[in-house]
Amino acid sequence: MDNFLPLYQAFDALFPIGGYTLSNGMETYTQCGLVRDKPTLRAYLDAQVYLLPYGDLGIAAYAAQSADFSLLDNLCAAMKQPLEIRHGSEKLCARFLKAQEKLADYPSLSAYRTAISDEHCDGHYPVAVGLFVRDLGVDLCKALSLYCYNILSATVNHAVKLIPLRQMDGQSVLFEVMPSIHGAAERASAAELDELGVTGCGFDLRAMQHETLPGRLYIS
Repeated sequence: MDNFLPLYQAFDALFPIGGYTLSNGMETYTQCGLVRDKPTLRAYLDAQVYLLPYGDLGIAAYAAQSADFSLLDNLCAAMKQPLEIRHGSEKLCARFLKAQEKLADYPSLSAYRTAISDEHCDGHYPVAVGLFVRDLGVDLCKALSLYCYNILSATVNHAVKLIPLRQMDGQSVLFEVMPSIHGAAERASAAELDELGVTGCGFDLRAMQHETLPGRLYIS
């Protein structure tokens, strides 16, 4: 449990990396009326859980299992085609590495930070999360489940403000999706490298459209 507590801290909404500024396209979905109530939010989360093992969750799993972080960094950059999604990942990574550096010595994170400083890597948040999990030495599926929950929780928090919904409605939808989180973590830990990058074009298109919205609350 002692090794898991830093993971809980890192995924806390109050951890100062600025994740609350990124909607990852949710703002476009709500403005278009595609996510407008509890049922449509549930459909969005179901799609997100289905794709995460081959996206950020899969990248983190590979990084945690001692894969080449330079390869994963390049792959992550290629996967994130919307400009603001890619830049958002880089900003979260930079803030995450800076915060963790002040808390403790994590060898894998330190090596990644050096590679970024030397311009061998861009620096992406899912890679940093995976390396953090590796340094903590915690159970991979449990750690990935926490990461998945963190992503879904952030989605819900954005949605309830943008639709808007009652906070309890958002938490109710999140609770309904929880049973699928462990399965997503297992799929991520078992995914083949060639499977990473499978994504929903709708998510990417909405994120790209977000860049030119006339009024925006979020960066992406």
